[in-house]
Amino acid sequence: MQPTVVFDLDKVLLGGDASTLFLHGRLRQAPVRAIPLLLASPLLVPGSAVPQTRPLAARVMTRLAVGGRSESDVDAVASAYGEALARKPEAAVAEAIARVHRHQRDGDRVVVATGCEEVLARGFLAAIGLGELDVVGSTGVLWPPRVRRAMGGSKVAMLTERGYPPPWRVAYSDSDSDLPLFAGAQRPVLVNSDEKTARRIERTLGRPPETVTWR
Repeated sequence: MQPTVVFDLDKVLLGGDASTLFLHGRLRQAPVRAIPLLLASPLLVPGSAVPQTRPLAARVMTRLAVGGRSESDVDAVASAYGEALARKPEAAVAEAIARVHRHQRDGDRVVVATGCEEVLARGFLAAIGLGELDVVGSTGVLWPPRVRRAMGGSKVAMLTERGYPPPWRVAYSDSDSDLPLFAGAQRPVLVNSDEKTARRIERTLGRPPETVTWR
């Protein structure tokens, strides 16, 4: 069976925050889209601040920023990221992207599992030339209201449901919130983190994670 390698997105493949980078690019393309976003901000801001509703707020934010038909959202989001990356290319972490390509050359199946809202994640990957990767991300549906966060143990459950069960050959993440992911990996790799986080992961797993610093 083809080995699976799992990458987190924010702070691993994307140096920064996915929503912020998207908005920078989209509002440069279409400043008028700031109007519906401002009108909705009394709902979007508190919704973004609460972890349980964050994916739903991100999905609504994306729809308001893009407009038009939802079927083309990934393409529109990719275009917005392209605009943002033209001014901030370092937000696409070159060493992480190179590592993805190396795993692909080695015959590994690469999947991105992220707490980021899934449409935003897919759009970013398309913008950096990795649109062929599958994405297991957080989802939010306005009606009927439904939210699912790809975080902690739920990320592992969602990966399994999508056909990527543990054990994984390698798992890359920047956070100890992904301890359940690390526990299912033959090689847990902690990215751009600190010694305190590494020690916390070692105490839980009973072995130290590999550590890398990518820029």
